[in-house]
Amino acid sequence: MKKAFLLCTVIIGLFTACNNGKTNEAAADAVVCTLPDIDAVPQYKEAVNIYLDGNQTEYVLIFRSNGCSDRLLREVENDSVALENFYITEDDLGYYYYMCSERLDAIGAKWYETHADKAVFCQDGRVFQPQDSCDFGMLIIKPGCPFEFISYIDFLTRTDSLVE
Repeated sequence: MKKAFLLCTVIIGLFTACNNGKTNEAAADAVVCTLPDIDAVPQYKEAVNIYLDGNQTEYVLIFRSNGCSDRLLREVENDSVALENFYITEDDLGYYYYMCSERLDAIGAKWYETHADKAVFCQDGRVFQPQDSCDFGMLIIKPGCPFEFISYIDFLTRTDSLVE
């Protein structure tokens, strides 16, 4: 999701830069602009397994695996209404993910991010692995390593003390 957002931002920025903000056809014809090589765009690190010590409250933002998004997109690619709904849903998920990360930063929490095809390990041997590579949500790990997996919305509307 972050890769797609970054790529779209870069492309929109390039189109704007190539036209110098002008919208008339003469300006567009006078400037030749080439898109950057995809390999030149900064890439986010791949999702990894998370290893926690379990001594403090920690959070893990979990997003659907890349394979899940690709599979869902292939399933709806020939249905324009389903395809539009897919992109709306992806956009909403990205927004809620962002809002969760902003809230975690605001409260000064220790947090990580990964995909649903990865696992979260505690020192005591407990492991959390989402049921499906299409799962997404917030994993809250309190001291002693009890796991609580909730939706982004539940996390954003939660009113109890988040950091201990």
